[in-house]
Amino acid sequence: MTHPCLIPDGQVIIFNFPAGAGGKMLQNCVSLSKHCVLTKLEYALWQLKYVGDFDPNFYQQKLGWVLATLPTKDEMIHWLEYELGETLLYGINFLEFNKHIPVPNKEIYKLADKKLWSTVTVHNFGAVEHYINYWPTIKHVCLVNNEKFSKYTLPKKNKELNYDSDWATLGRTPNGLGFDFDVDSTIYDTNKFLDQVEKLYEYLEFDDFQRDLISAYHSKYIKLHV
Repeated sequence: MTHPCLIPDGQVIIFNFPAGAGGKMLQNCVSLSKHCVLTKLEYALWQLKYVGDFDPNFYQQKLGWVLATLPTKDEMIHWLEYELGETLLYGINFLEFNKHIPVPNKEIYKLADKKLWSTVTVHNFGAVEHYINYWPTIKHVCLVNNEKFSKYTLPKKNKELNYDSDWATLGRTPNGLGFDFDVDSTIYDTNKFLDQVEKLYEYLEFDDFQRDLISAYHSKYIKLHV
């Protein structure tokens, strides 16, 4: 029997990371691809209806939207107000996903017609059990080795949150399932970071890795975290 929440032929990339690890930034890096939509309905619909060539103008448009998610340093504490996210794209967040409420933004069902991917965030692998009721095809990305960066940046973005010290043992995606993205070994070295994003694109089978564009985004992002 088909689950009432199922998005026929839908495909999603689940990013698993503790708060503060840079997962939303990595989702944006992946969503710059022509194969994936950004997590805001307006932007996703633009791409869904796009009929032009995938030329520099296409990627510059998406980059502009991504750069707009970066606040000034003075506004870092309001980081969440700038972020893209599930609610902006699907119309529900993890609370509703956990209750198996059908996606209210029905345009999302059309992404499969163009074989477009979207992304979601989890902060514990156990939450994945809910998303399999929505998407028949899932790929996994896990942000590992993230404690140093997370502990440094989290207080700058949200003073009410503490680093989840149990995530590495209880919350992470099982070894061998999907792609492990090493945060602390690469985040402050742009070339190492970009090399790893390129490998992530290869895992996702995305054929349009835009090194210069992702570098421009990462450079501005990381300047806010020093």
